[in-house]
Amino acid sequence: MQQLASCIIRIRDWLASNRLKLSEEKTQVIWLGTRQQLAKISVDTLTLPHVTIQCSLTVRNLGVTLDGQHVATISR
Repeated sequence: MQQLASCIIRIRDWLASNRLKLSEEKTQVIWLGTRQQLAKISVDTLTLPHVTIQCSLTVRNLGVTLDGQHVATISR
């Protein structure tokens, strides 16, 4: 989780250096993988410097709602 948080912080900093903004309060996290992979994950929050993000079963990106089933169907 620390590596993921670090990556998001680097993205935020890059965006800021290019006069863009990452809305951390709107950032969403979803875990995708096989049932066996997902069973190994016990972390359900991502902590960034200014916000703690709760992992969810669905996320929205550019108005499209994604969930594990949707991603599995598309990736086939």
